[in-house]
Amino acid sequence: MSLLATHLDNNQIQDSYDDFDDDEGNFNSYYQDDLEEEDDDDGLGGLTGQDLCIVCEARPAYSKNGKSYPTCGLTCAKVLEQAQAEMLQQALSNARAPQVNRRSNSASVPIPRAPARTASSGQARVDGLVNNMANLSFQRRGTDNSGSASARNPSTTQRAPTTNRLPRGGNTSTRGRTTGATTTTTTAPNTVRRQAIVTFQLCVVCVAKPCHDAQFVTCGLKCAEKLVTSGPHDKTMCDYCHRRPRVTGKNQCGATCAEKAKLACLLCKARPKLNRYHLCGRSCKQIATKSTPLILEAPAGHITYEQVEKKFLSAWKYPGTAIPTIKKIYKIIENKSFLQPYDAYKKAHGNKEVFRYHGTSKKCSLGAAGNTTLCNIAGCALCSILRTSFKVSLANPAGAFGAGVYSSSASNKAYSYSGGGTGAMILTKVILGNPYNVTGWNQVMSCPAGYNSVVFDRQNGSLNETIVYTDDAIRPVFLIIF
Repeated sequence: MSLLATHLDNNQIQDSYDDFDDDEGNFNSYYQDDLEEEDDDDGLGGLTGQDLCIVCEARPAYSKNGKSYPTCGLTCAKVLEQAQAEMLQQALSNARAPQVNRRSNSASVPIPRAPARTASSGQARVDGLVNNMANLSFQRRGTDNSGSASARNPSTTQRAPTTNRLPRGGNTSTRGRTTGATTTTTTAPNTVRRQAIVTFQLCVVCVAKPCHDAQFVTCGLKCAEKLVTSGPHDKTMCDYCHRRPRVTGKNQCGATCAEKAKLACLLCKARPKLNRYHLCGRSCKQIATKSTPLILEAPAGHITYEQVEKKFLSAWKYPGTAIPTIKKIYKIIENKSFLQPYDAYKKAHGNKEVFRYHGTSKKCSLGAAGNTTLCNIAGCALCSILRTSFKVSLANPAGAFGAGVYSSSASNKAYSYSGGGTGAMILTKVILGNPYNVTGWNQVMSCPAGYNSVVFDRQNGSLNETIVYTDDAIRPVFLIIF
């Protein structure tokens, strides 16, 4: 049996719609009594519940399920959110000509102050917080707008994370995955947390609002969607960090981003993919599933490309024949309505999942030269499969083992059905359930009672035939173009 009968290094290939890390939201949503979905750990860690609320500085900061937040509850969260909004509004309005650093998309703005006015107690809290926050450095990376702050307190220089909003995980300390600017702050409790809220970088799409937090290059979901559909504002920048110009002839700014790009989300390409998944989080999953059926290119050099290529080569079981060169590999994105019936079928049949190749024809240029748009040409088998998944009702009843969906553990066998490479190959996941093993052609013409699939390991598996007779027993995972 081919190596594909195992789980293809499930850490990377397995498909699932388990929840990803939550990366969008507003302050109000942070303090619901019960979070709608439990997020995966994003690795940022968190501050403990002993930290005081940065607004009232009287009650402990809210903490639940291992996550900590900068305020004690909804009331102070609203004050903080309003203070942030006023800080940004004042900063942008007071800056006569805000300078945008081409390499960092960061704004250089003067330190804002809340205007003197008669205010309600609620507004006074906002103004007080704005002024307290304004005492911290509000600077562009690599510059010092803090005046004589260093002289006033030369022993308190720290590295502060470059972020303006509370990360979902609640960690705005100097620990974790942050990019920093050397800033001068006091060492009073919560100061570094306030600093994290003040310093910001601009969204690379609208170039008007600050990024959601240090882990994002956009300000929110709308600009995140624009990033993947039409690209950033400045298309000459590195396609991973979007902060520095590309090296001539390359897509990234240097070796560091080039290495990170090998593990990047296949949709936004600006964040690391999440563990065994191929997207980075819930935002990209939401954007991707809005456009299903969808194929996302795994570029050469990306870990996904390398793994799929490696499995294809190791599954080529016919010696003496030339192995075709792979030109493109795409991840196939399906929505929940396609995947949920498959998952239910898998659970009902012992979770016995294997990976198989399916060769097919195509009548369009899908996959060539970056074309990812499915066609509407009648009889284009490839686009039909991607649009509706596999349909036993469309199978040829004159097949060697009757009307079913045929695949193979041997990539060479499946390739023979791709028109010599003019078609395409689909790497599928298949539920064998209880397989019925045959030793010759036409031994059965349908799935025998008590069994779920038919397997013919012809020539010791080098010409394997695997047949399922139920739509929900098979789903496409990757598209391979030659």
